[in-house]
Amino acid sequence: MSGSIFVVSEDNKILELKESKYENEAIFQELIEKYPNILAGDQISPDNPRKWIFIAREMGVPGEDGGSDRWFLDHLFIDQDAIPTFVEVKRSSDTRIRREVVGQMLDYAANAIKYWSIDTIRDLYEQQNKSICDELDIDEKSENLFWNNVESNLKEGKIRLLFVADEIPDSLKNIIQFLNNQMVNTEVLGVEIKQFESDCKIKTFVPTIIGKTSSSIAVKNKTSWTEEGFLMAVKDVDEELVDVCNAILAGFRSFGCEINWGKGKKSPSFVPSYTKKQENRLFAVYAYPSSVKMEIYFKFYKEPYFNQDKKQEIKEKLNEIFEISLNDSDLLTRPSIYIDKLKDKDKMRSFLDYFKELVKGLKASPNN
Repeated sequence: MSGSIFVVSEDNKILELKESKYENEAIFQELIEKYPNILAGDQISPDNPRKWIFIAREMGVPGEDGGSDRWFLDHLFIDQDAIPTFVEVKRSSDTRIRREVVGQMLDYAANAIKYWSIDTIRDLYEQQNKSICDELDIDEKSENLFWNNVESNLKEGKIRLLFVADEIPDSLKNIIQFLNNQMVNTEVLGVEIKQFESDCKIKTFVPTIIGKTSSSIAVKNKTSWTEEGFLMAVKDVDEELVDVCNAILAGFRSFGCEINWGKGKKSPSFVPSYTKKQENRLFAVYAYPSSVKMEIYFKFYKEPYFNQDKKQEIKEKLNEIFEISLNDSDLLTRPSIYIDKLKDKDKMRSFLDYFKELVKGLKASPNN
């Protein structure tokens, strides 16, 4: 249904802008590329509006590993939380907007998470002579972490699918809402961007988000995982790691730590902590679809107990046990470590003995 909006000029005259159709799809796509804020990031996340980082237009998607591009996504963006955002644009006059566009988007998503390379994505971004450090106001030490998070989110299916049109028909609205209510890790939304134009060719654009409901928010803010659910997920990765995780859980409970179960949308996790204070959370263990990792909470460690010397000591001990090479920049972040090395009983004993003393010192710290 067409309509009008009215603008009051500086000389107090009213200007009527009538709803108009986009001349062609290419103009619509170019508008989104040049002015990505039109994708209504403030409506998607009112408390933390999305900042869109443009990666590519007509982004190729292969249908097999190492294969040539089979499909082409209209736009690929990444937001400030490293979530890949797929954008497919259709005008309301295009009959494919009803069903075919959904199949297209699911093809893109299913194959992209499997076959896209993070190196390709990063190269496409950097070829534009842009800097993530400048766009997100982060330091160079955090740059690689950002791209690592993009890769992790992509592989775990933590992505966003945006169906964009000047008018989204009810049939597509119903599908978008259904998918968004059902999919835990993937956000599926419509963005209806109406164009209004005056007789003197002044234009304005009004975006509206479709598909964000209380049900979809509840699905994506999943209630806490349980120990049973976590261990089942670990077993799917590697049965031997079930014993490793049980040993960690038993050990930290014996140290007097609480076990807090994660609320992740897809990957179950747990966090041992001496108290519920953020700074007393020691690390998190995540069961991803293909690996189990420990994320060390250096970023949240606070003085007086977790001073720089203590963090250096923890880093060196972890390097020794896990045979890795954490560096000083990792002390500012939350580095991830594969826990497979703890299958070795001596290494497990060394790990638990060290953290037993660490927790003992934490308990005796003045602020605890």
